[in-house]
Amino acid sequence: MSAATDTAPAPLPPAEVKGVIAGLMMVMLLAALDQTIVSTAMPTIGRHLGNIEALPWIVTSYLLSSTVVTPLYGKLADIVGRRRTLMGAIIVFLAGSALCGLAPSMLFLIIARAIQGLGGGGLMSLVQTVISDIVPLRERGKFQGYFAAVFTASSIGGPILGGIIAEKIHWSAIFWINLPVGAVALWIVYNGLKKLPRYERPHKLDLIGAGVMAVAAVSLLLAVHAHGGVMGAPTWAVYAVSIVFWLLFALRLGTAREPLIPTGLLKNDIVLRATLVSTLAMGVLIGLSVYNPLYLQLIFNLSASQAGLALTPLSLGVVSGSILSGRLISRGKGEKYKTAPMIGLFVGTIVYGGLALFPDRLPFWGFIAVLMVANAGIGTMFPVTVSAIQNVVERHQMGTATGMMNFFRSLGGALLVAVFGAVLFSELFSALGAGAAGGLTPAALDQLRHVPEAPLIFRPLFAMGGAGLGLSFLILWSMEEKPIRGAELTVAQSVEAAENVLESADFPDEKPKT
Repeated sequence: MSAATDTAPAPLPPAEVKGVIAGLMMVMLLAALDQTIVSTAMPTIGRHLGNIEALPWIVTSYLLSSTVVTPLYGKLADIVGRRRTLMGAIIVFLAGSALCGLAPSMLFLIIARAIQGLGGGGLMSLVQTVISDIVPLRERGKFQGYFAAVFTASSIGGPILGGIIAEKIHWSAIFWINLPVGAVALWIVYNGLKKLPRYERPHKLDLIGAGVMAVAAVSLLLAVHAHGGVMGAPTWAVYAVSIVFWLLFALRLGTAREPLIPTGLLKNDIVLRATLVSTLAMGVLIGLSVYNPLYLQLIFNLSASQAGLALTPLSLGVVSGSILSGRLISRGKGEKYKTAPMIGLFVGTIVYGGLALFPDRLPFWGFIAVLMVANAGIGTMFPVTVSAIQNVVERHQMGTATGMMNFFRSLGGALLVAVFGAVLFSELFSALGAGAAGGLTPAALDQLRHVPEAPLIFRPLFAMGGAGLGLSFLILWSMEEKPIRGAELTVAQSVEAAENVLESADFPDEKPKT
């Protein structure tokens, strides 16, 4: 045994675990808030920088860079350790935020947002990885619920805060606000993770594979976001580039000595199925959240701001389902954790299937109520898929597996949003007929409000949502329910088991700090 494995790192005391969790929640707040606070400030940004046409790229540039680097952060966490990797991600994110605040032009801001995304892409997956190092699997679902609450607070408060800051202070303050929050999170991570158990191994980072994957993912996301999902000849060319590079990436996975995503993870049935379930359910959740406000505007004559406010309870549905599912994992014996998400996904399938059949039968509050139930059902899935994946991979691959899941979930979510949008806008233009020549202008939307068959326009959208959740249910149902590791052990036995894993591992020569 090498000197590095002579002494196993002691588990963190409960007080220190709470401190680390508080820091991780601030990190998660950074990542979540930045995705919502920008939306309401975008019109103000466009006016100040004099380029309203380029506004979508403020979001797209961040999405592209953050999605691409997610699996890289997971791999780096397994190579150099969670603490250094997470601190690096926070520093890059804060540097990007400062550049955004200083942006003198729209082009500068778009580039700065891409830099910010290079840091933001690692925040979420790294937080989940650190939790796996300090919280037993049976308790992990409960903490996933807490982090879901952070997302809910961000989704509700972010747009409101962004609008107030942009109107009352200055649009750049929505980026400057990241600096004090990030500084506190960085300080907590720097101090709190010094005693974090070390599970990394001396891996090699496949830079060629990372570059090929980056081109494949970026070109795919560019294609699906082009013209709102309307495919012209240039878009097909970008799709062709993406297909070629995905094929090259698959070839690289099979030939590289140590590929970016270990083939063993891709062959693991539980990892594959849990990733597919999470990707489909997240895609449905995001896709319908993007287009449900349009339903409320057309069918119930709400304004854009009223529609956004009316959908606020749906976030509460997601977080309530996530907390419930997480607590059931923590209180159970680690054997029947699929029950809650299977029920939730089944209920969500029924809800959206019913809306597809009868899109015009519910009053306003009835529509909000059933969507809240459906979202609660989707929320039950998130803690289970993360726990299921982390339950079957080795400690030294925890970051890679978690990063891979978040990467495909982000990529799949973006794809489903584009597909949903292409189908919906096709129906809208078809309903407008000759009035579609000018696009979806306010006048065109007013025209649709007076069409009795307007609710039927959304029937394919709801049907696809129900089909996506139904497929998620079937995949989850077919996934093996492997008992949670250590769920039946006492604390002393769990520590002993961790020590055995550490003693059998081949660590670098550097001795972990205790």
